[in-house]
Amino acid sequence: MTSLLPRNTTVSVVAEGRSDGSAPIVQLPPPPDAPGLRIKAFIWRLLWPIRWPLSRLLWLASWVFRLIQWTAFGVHVAIDYVRLMYLDYTARPDDIFIVSYPRSGTTWLQMILYQLTTDGNMDFAHIAEKCPWFERSAISKRNLDQLPSPRVFKTHLPYIWLPKRRCRYIYVARNGKDVAWSFYQFYRSHFRYQGNFEQFFRLFMRGWVAWGSWFYHVRGYWKRRQDPRFLFLFYEDMVQDLEGAIRRIIQFCGLQIPEQRIPEIVRRCSFSFMKQHEEKFDYAFELLVDQGITPGSFLRKGRPGEGQDAFPHELHEQFDRKYQRRLAPLGFPLRTPPG
Repeated sequence: MTSLLPRNTTVSVVAEGRSDGSAPIVQLPPPPDAPGLRIKAFIWRLLWPIRWPLSRLLWLASWVFRLIQWTAFGVHVAIDYVRLMYLDYTARPDDIFIVSYPRSGTTWLQMILYQLTTDGNMDFAHIAEKCPWFERSAISKRNLDQLPSPRVFKTHLPYIWLPKRRCRYIYVARNGKDVAWSFYQFYRSHFRYQGNFEQFFRLFMRGWVAWGSWFYHVRGYWKRRQDPRFLFLFYEDMVQDLEGAIRRIIQFCGLQIPEQRIPEIVRRCSFSFMKQHEEKFDYAFELLVDQGITPGSFLRKGRPGEGQDAFPHELHEQFDRKYQRRLAPLGFPLRTPPG
């Protein structure tokens, strides 16, 4: 076998003291010396006393530039959204906005409205083709005027940022504990989140997750539930009586749906049917991202109360205390799964 070592290199094999019969220790000679290496070693010795402070200084500089980058990105997004809301988006009286905090039934309502406003066939690649994400179109530069009426948009915007026009808005709320658990699973499967649930829950309670505080989001829309432009739905009620929820949406939107179509619409809006076509609803496909995603994880179980068993007692108490402060005084009911 040809040796891979340079010529004139001596390799010593030490076999002494190896009474256990294991392989001998191979001792390689030190690498060849060079003037450049001696200079680098000398500089390293000079820097040794200030190595740690210099490392911290460079870390701080990196953090400052990241902060500048985040700030610039935030300004960029804000400018694009202002352009969308006040210049590019022209409202139509029959526009319908599906509004929710993430993991609260947004995709479900997209499917319901798609079935009610079209012939309901499933020949689209992704539901976003038929029901685009409103605020994301500020980045994608999608021409919303090309969509046929009635246009249906989804949005996770809090009320303060919602484009307020002569449109219809359907808000769906879900028990915040189930939202936290479902959002945690979503973070793990789509955002590569590595923390445990208790760590994520602390972020969720402080509003340090995507789209901010669940309490603030729900509170803003619950105050407008009497506005005739708004229909306020609960995810748990939709699970209990899907057909009843669909009929409420039909009446609110003033749609003319033949009675014989209702059973098929209900079937197509069931969780089992949507799970069979999950790729048409997955967030990852909507963003054209296919790296680091767990297939089949966007639509999970859809069962109310599914994650609350994972809550330690102290997390239940922490959530309930904030609910009593922020939402209970407004009469917002915290829907619970049926016993």
